[in-house]
Amino acid sequence: MFDLSVVAFDGRWLLVDESEGELGEFATKAEALKAAGDFAVLDREPRHVLIQDDRGEWDEQIVQPPLLH
Repeated sequence: MFDLSVVAFDGRWLLVDESEGELGEFATKAEALKAAGDFAVLDREPRHVLIQDDRGEWDEQIVQPPLLH
């Protein structure tokens, strides 16, 4: 169910795919979640993303794909 994670690491936010590994590094959590939404375009379905903050605590967020015009 969770194939994408956003993980705080050394002051940056990493977007990680379960099968592909690290997909990108971002300055903010919001930027990393936006990138996760861009991956949701591939199947046009909301994506469940796990988020690990810099304290090691986990959360979950549903990311909607961007609207296609």
